[in-house]
Amino acid sequence: MQKRSQAKQSKKRFGLKGLMTLIVAVSMLIGTQVTVFANQQGQVTGPVQVLQVDTSLNVEVPMQQGEDGEYIEIVPIIEEIPWQWIPISVSNEIVNGFNAVRRTYALPPDVNPAVINTAPIEMFGQEFNFAYIVQQNTANETFKELRYTVQVETSTSNMTDVLNALESELRYDRDGFAGTLTLDIHSISIRPAGQTRHTSTATRQRTFPHLSAPDNAFIPRTITDGGNTFTLTNVEWSSQSGGSAIDGHQAASSFTATATFSRQVTQTRTTGYVTTAEYVGTVFRTVQGYTIFTAIFYGEPVVEIWLEEPVVEPIFDASYDGLVDEGQLGIQTGQAGGSVVGDYQAPRESRDMGNLPWIVLSIVGGLLAVALIGAGAFFFGKRRGENNVTVLSHHSPSEIVKTGKVKMDAESDEPVIALDEVVGGNPAKTGVYTIRIAKPSAIKIAGKTVRVELGDEEVRHPIPLDIATMYDFDVKFTVDGDAV
Repeated sequence: MQKRSQAKQSKKRFGLKGLMTLIVAVSMLIGTQVTVFANQQGQVTGPVQVLQVDTSLNVEVPMQQGEDGEYIEIVPIIEEIPWQWIPISVSNEIVNGFNAVRRTYALPPDVNPAVINTAPIEMFGQEFNFAYIVQQNTANETFKELRYTVQVETSTSNMTDVLNALESELRYDRDGFAGTLTLDIHSISIRPAGQTRHTSTATRQRTFPHLSAPDNAFIPRTITDGGNTFTLTNVEWSSQSGGSAIDGHQAASSFTATATFSRQVTQTRTTGYVTTAEYVGTVFRTVQGYTIFTAIFYGEPVVEIWLEEPVVEPIFDASYDGLVDEGQLGIQTGQAGGSVVGDYQAPRESRDMGNLPWIVLSIVGGLLAVALIGAGAFFFGKRRGENNVTVLSHHSPSEIVKTGKVKMDAESDEPVIALDEVVGGNPAKTGVYTIRIAKPSAIKIAGKTVRVELGDEEVRHPIPLDIATMYDFDVKFTVDGDAV
């Protein structure tokens, strides 16, 4: 009984141990990340762990001996897949008579075009083989605003001389950027390039007259001039004679001292000037961009088949009073003496009657044309022959009557209006007449001079140039016949 109890306990322990082992194995299996290998960028999202293998990929590994003495062959579990560039566009079109596929790639400058796949491809149920590649270079242009500083040396600080030493424009070409810069006048600054010190002696002279004796004690040791102190360095005396002579010698009455004072002066001199100026502008840099490669793949040649359809010309048949085609003509019979088309023989009378409508239309059209020409000539002649001038007679300031109309030749260089044709024996009592010219004639005589005649007298009237409507003007004749 005791052994059986121990056996049951050992089985329980073994079962519990095995269950714990199974749980740990499942937990490790669940916690392990999945191994992924992708040959194209952007196909995998999230963390990726690549399995590490001690042996090189795609290399034959020698056999190894296991614990039981048998040799085990180790094969790499990851197979390297060649990476290929993906085209940015694929199109199908006809090129040089072939059904072709265009694959367009945009490669950076540092990528070898050998990444373009030139292997045959299958599309639309046929095979396309590589033919050639077309290359197109692109460029990227960048720019920036630049302030460039320069320095020049001048012997003077005069602004005119400084501007002559500076260029108004400067060509810039550095670090791939190039452009033209312009001088910024407000940025010009001038400073001394260097200085030297020079020492010299400055002197001042003073005169001291009317001294009783030539004694330097009467002369001051220093003087002040312009805020600077000068020290006595030399004295020269002179005497002035006066009074009676003593022992035959003339005695001096006074003395004058000429004193020289001096001091050391240190001066600073500028040896030159340095001018600093800035040039401003926009500079550009052009670098090589993506290179566009277009790979052309030819498929089967394109065969164009032209099918010509027979054209059936309609034939007018007077007997049928309509249009018939050749199919109908093949089953009809005609009378002798006609023209034969296919199996159909059209009667001669039918052909003649078929031309009758065209003859009638031609005659009617001719008559209409003649009628239109005649009507136009009639109205044109009537228009040219009509009276285009109206004459009004002034019998008093309140009595103006229409006398009649006359014809004036508007095409003449000097048109004439004859009042005798309308006035007759009833002239205007005031001798004043209003001449009213119709609009078409007034426009034609613009700028000309019109001559108005009455009996043996005449009046000339110039017509303005800007005539656009009917034109009126007054003329006056004296009652006794003298023109005004």
